[in-house]
Amino acid sequence: MKTGKVPPEILKKSVYPFLGVKRSEVLVHSGFGEDCCVIDFGDYVAVASSDPITGADTEGGYFSVFVACNDIAACGARPIGILITLLLPEGTSENMLFKIMESIDRACSEIGIEVLGGHTEVTSAVTRPVISATAIGMAKRGNFVTSAGAKPGDDIIVTKYVGLEGTAILALDFEKYLKEKLPKETIEKAQGLVKSISAIEDGLTATAIGVSAMHDITEGGLLGAIYEITEASGVGAEVYADRIPILPETQVICQVFEIDPLALISSGSMLICTSKGQEVVRALNEKSIPASIIGRVIPSGRFLLKSGEKIPITPPERDELYRAIEKGKHYEKK
Repeated sequence: MKTGKVPPEILKKSVYPFLGVKRSEVLVHSGFGEDCCVIDFGDYVAVASSDPITGADTEGGYFSVFVACNDIAACGARPIGILITLLLPEGTSENMLFKIMESIDRACSEIGIEVLGGHTEVTSAVTRPVISATAIGMAKRGNFVTSAGAKPGDDIIVTKYVGLEGTAILALDFEKYLKEKLPKETIEKAQGLVKSISAIEDGLTATAIGVSAMHDITEGGLLGAIYEITEASGVGAEVYADRIPILPETQVICQVFEIDPLALISSGSMLICTSKGQEVVRALNEKSIPASIIGRVIPSGRFLLKSGEKIPITPPERDELYRAIEKGKHYEKK
């Protein structure tokens, strides 16, 4: 298998058949396209999600908090805390540990959540820090959202801009390489996108209006998220390429690394399916959150409509971030 997410066909054969005993207290179980579980606690439910950070160096701790908490918000729940598992390679300095934890604390302070616990370990099993965050949130029992509720006729909305996280990671971790290709101002704007990777208010605001399904756009980018939410819901989608919001700095950085922004990790953007498209967009805009209707849910098939062509949407083999990192690392060795 290649670097990145395990392909769906392998998950179906080698992961999903082995999930233990289904419990009646679990309202949303493990499944393709579902990033969270939901557990019944009477009037309220607990929502939990776990994600690793392996592709970011400079702000890995900061990213780890938001990536996990965005999943919670995609369920219409408010995060309350995280558990962190931190695996460090042999020889890691205490200063590196300090910087990772400082960035985790900074993100938690911005959201208003607590580090509830976790585990730290130095191990020869990794060659770079691996940060895994498990976020826990809470919602009223009848108010949570899943990835599996999209219905034909729903509008498909994207908040903010696609590729935010990937753009920020590449600008931070490969600044020297990009300085040879792009203006300083462009790189600084891209680095500043690290402050835009929270999609918590996006999810909570949309939920308050009414949505059928939500999915935060992470590994695999927009195309991966479209595939996952439609697969989970048993529906299709038509997406209009000319309506997809992409920042100029994302466009040019993707050109430098020769990658597709539509398949680039995009924490900070929420994918929303709703019958109240204009109303949801208006509510988001009132909170200064950009939002665009980029397509609609259809009964079957997944297509990107671009320049008169109808291009099938398939799950990306791996996130474009990994291709870009390989290119950047190759440059560093020269």
